[in-house]
Amino acid sequence: MRLQEHAVKGIARCLLDADLGGEPLHLHISEVEPGGRAHPPHQHGGLEGFYVLEGEGTLEIGDERHRLHANECAVFDPQKLHGLVNTGETMLRYMVVLAAEQR
Repeated sequence: MRLQEHAVKGIARCLLDADLGGEPLHLHISEVEPGGRAHPPHQHGGLEGFYVLEGEGTLEIGDERHRLHANECAVFDPQKLHGLVNTGETMLRYMVVLAAEQR
């Protein structure tokens, strides 16, 4: 096994096993101002999870809404239209975990 440096948004240092032949599990940190969102609702393959580090937000999945606070997470099917909006009064800081689609 050979770990190599891998640039990741919001993370100071990430090491990735070169033997994996890609990035089957992607992590990054996003920050969103109050009332904002990182991007419009979207959909894609794989599996996804959000872990809230600071602040609070509302996870939108289709017609459902789920409030998330610091130290809470959600794992969901990202093929459904989804997004996360900062519904708090402070910066929302959260980790995104994306698992690649199984082949």
